[in-house]
Amino acid sequence: MSTLLNMIRAGLSRPILLMVAKVYIPVLFPLTFLIGLAALSLDRLLGFEDGFLPAPAHLGVAAATFVLGTLLWLFTYEQLSVRGEGSPSPTAGRTQRLVTSGIYAYCRNPSIHGKLLGVLAVGFALNSASFCFILVPLLLMGSLVEKVWRQEPQLIEVFGEDYVRYRDQVPLFIPWGLVFPSRKFQG
Repeated sequence: MSTLLNMIRAGLSRPILLMVAKVYIPVLFPLTFLIGLAALSLDRLLGFEDGFLPAPAHLGVAAATFVLGTLLWLFTYEQLSVRGEGSPSPTAGRTQRLVTSGIYAYCRNPSIHGKLLGVLAVGFALNSASFCFILVPLLLMGSLVEKVWRQEPQLIEVFGEDYVRYRDQVPLFIPWGLVFPSRKFQG
């Protein structure tokens, strides 16, 4: 229960609310809407206008995916807020300590899984094959490239050799340590 309360506190903390106000509301939400419109147009062009999930089941799948994604996103942010003593975003006050335990022992960017599920939920709600199977993978690739090219050099600058050692042992996206415990970060 305390983890759930910490997740809620982290999600409602001033740094996270600032990040949502600065990045999510003015940029990511409108961008998702535009991508949704593009996906529906692409569906019509490719002959997928009837969707790929039965109606209205696609709405239940969307809701479940959104809730799961939100919980995972909040859990990763709670880990950064509590263990890292800060925020996951430089725009909202970077973490003060490198977090390499908990979910971060398995994957360097676990919050991307929650965000990915949140975006997929939009695709399921729209019942758009193009959104889920073409645009979301492209967004994922772009996000991972951005993490490697922009964020990781910043993390090396802030945390130095500790981050390099962590980066060399922990996968960027796929949490192999959950399947192969020997791949979990040992610090």
